[in-house]
Amino acid sequence: MILTRMKTTPPILLLAAIAAVAWLLSACTPSTAPGQTPAGTRADYLDSKAEVVVLNFFDMYCPKCQKDAKYVTALHNTVQRQKLGSKIQFYAIGWNNSPLEAEMYRRRYNVTYPVLPDKTRTLSSRFGKFRPPLLIALKKQGGQWTEFYRTRSVGNKSAEILRQINP
Repeated sequence: MILTRMKTTPPILLLAAIAAVAWLLSACTPSTAPGQTPAGTRADYLDSKAEVVVLNFFDMYCPKCQKDAKYVTALHNTVQRQKLGSKIQFYAIGWNNSPLEAEMYRRRYNVTYPVLPDKTRTLSSRFGKFRPPLLIALKKQGGQWTEFYRTRSVGNKSAEILRQINP
């Protein structure tokens, strides 16, 4: 029986590797507060000057949200094409998603409007208990944003939704 000597990694190399991984993780995961984009810029629908604010609640790991993403993007693009962008403003809110997950969603689904992580569900909790996907439209009444439209899925209903939310 031949015994082979196991080679061990010197502890200093293990510590260096752990430090490198920790540094990479911190560099790749920006810390953001609710109301900030993954890039760290402030974007809060409460400050919007638009007549209507559309909130697209998603979860990066939700298959229905992933399927719905292209329809919400198409709805947003229609609003832009019809020159309604100053009247209707969109925000995507990553329900239970970190800044990194929100950024992954933005890139994967070519979202051109603000995408806000909501890991602690601080933003989401303003609208009661729900699970995404959820699209909510708000309008200002008496200085307060008031919900006037809600749907669980956009699907092929873009034209109908636009009629409902157009100011």
